[in-house]
Amino acid sequence: MPFGSINVTSRIRISAAMIVITLGIAAIGGLCSAAPASSSPADYPRTDTETIKACTREIVASPRFAPRITLRQWLVQKLGRWDPPEVDLPEGVGTFFVTVVTVWCLLTLVAILAHLVWTIWLFAHPARARAGDGSGRDSEAREITSPDELWLHSQRLAQSGEFRGAVGFLLVALLRRLETMKVLHFHKSKTNGEYVREYPSHRAGCREFAQFVVTFERSIYGGLEVRGQTYDAMNSLAKRIIGDVSKDA
Repeated sequence: MPFGSINVTSRIRISAAMIVITLGIAAIGGLCSAAPASSSPADYPRTDTETIKACTREIVASPRFAPRITLRQWLVQKLGRWDPPEVDLPEGVGTFFVTVVTVWCLLTLVAILAHLVWTIWLFAHPARARAGDGSGRDSEAREITSPDELWLHSQRLAQSGEFRGAVGFLLVALLRRLETMKVLHFHKSKTNGEYVREYPSHRAGCREFAQFVVTFERSIYGGLEVRGQTYDAMNSLAKRIIGDVSKDA
């Protein structure tokens, strides 16, 4: 075959190949341009603002993300991480401690219940609980200010068997007498505890006066039955206080 015919044939083949390649590229470009526009990120659905706020509040309110935890949660966490030590106690010692703790808890419960019953009783009998507090049982007795007259009125009540009222007037008589002796100042608004604190610690009869007030509180406000023996003991103690103060003056 002549050399010139071979050269022409090669050129034809190369041109045909170029045409095929060009058509293939054009076809690929057309397919890419025909892709759906929904693949654009701008076309994805977006959550509204209220939903985002609600989700944020729910996350912040979760205990796992809260900046502070409650005392109960803190205790649960600490107890969950606590690894108690293994104590090898002799046989019977553990049972003894458990028994002691159980008995102590039961006694505490009994004391609480007794105090509750006593408080309810005081509310149920307010007149009896307040009787004999020294404020006077009638209009005539309220006008008594002389310590000697108060003391006599207290003795008359004791002779008639009204020991609770007698003890009340005995306290007022003692306070009035100590006021005349410049030991303390009497006033109806003061409490018994205030009189105890006001009583000078360096004066004679200070300890006996505190003992007298404690006995009075237990007898009157403690809901106990005041008997003749109680009145006699308090009367003797009051006279002893007055005698000691007189000697000290």
